[in-house]
Amino acid sequence: MTGALILISTEVGSMKEVHEKVKKLDQIQDTEMLTGPYDIMAIARAEEMSYITNTLIGKIRDIEGVQDTVTNIFIK
Repeated sequence: MTGALILISTEVGSMKEVHEKVKKLDQIQDTEMLTGPYDIMAIARAEEMSYITNTLIGKIRDIEGVQDTVTNIFIK
């Protein structure tokens, strides 16, 4: 099992809506809305890193209101 911290920037006024959609995605274990340069953080866990990098990030970027994502892979 591997994981990542995904930081998400959203368009003005869309943070709550994006947060609700992100937290419902498969493999997302936790989400929080933030202040600062990023609006949302999500913790993802999956059996394969390729699921996070190829599938999950694409799903997040396709959510209306998402401007940008930064993915930080967990190192063990």
